[in-house]
Amino acid sequence: MAAGITFVCCAFILGLGVFCFFSLWDYKRHFSSVLKDVRAARREVSEVGQNIDEDFSIQEKVTIRTTFDNVKLENARTEFDKLYSGYVCWSQMVPLFSSLGLLGTVLGLILSSQGEIEMDTLMSSLSLAMWTTLVGLICTIVLKVVDAVGPGRVINDIDAAFARVNEKMSKELYRKAGSSGN
Repeated sequence: MAAGITFVCCAFILGLGVFCFFSLWDYKRHFSSVLKDVRAARREVSEVGQNIDEDFSIQEKVTIRTTFDNVKLENARTEFDKLYSGYVCWSQMVPLFSSLGLLGTVLGLILSSQGEIEMDTLMSSLSLAMWTTLVGLICTIVLKVVDAVGPGRVINDIDAAFARVNEKMSKELYRKAGSSGN
């Protein structure tokens, strides 16, 4: 009986772990698309002007400005916010796998003892039931790594890209406000 319970618990944990793995990896793909959209919203614009030197010679001056497609940026922000709420749900499931493994172990021990506690039965049930804890811990570790190198890394890149966009937009606004005041 304990072997059947252990097998069912391990299969459940592994099945849920595989589903969680593919969900997290799918979020990585979606977040990578958002990151491309954020980067595509940035455009470099060259402006050519003329300056007159102290010796009255004309020199061309090239200024490179960064502009942004605000519609693309707003769509990327909206898509990121929508995806992030779903991602958080899956990433918070990762620590549950170790608890599910422990629950399977306890459940296996309780159901295998059936009211009587004999040392031989308890030890064989314990060694069998520990497999659910092992499977749960392995799933937790693998999913933590997948989350860190997959969607977690891309989310950090998106946050950094949005921060750079905000910084550049603020500088441009400050520059325009300074030039209009003169």
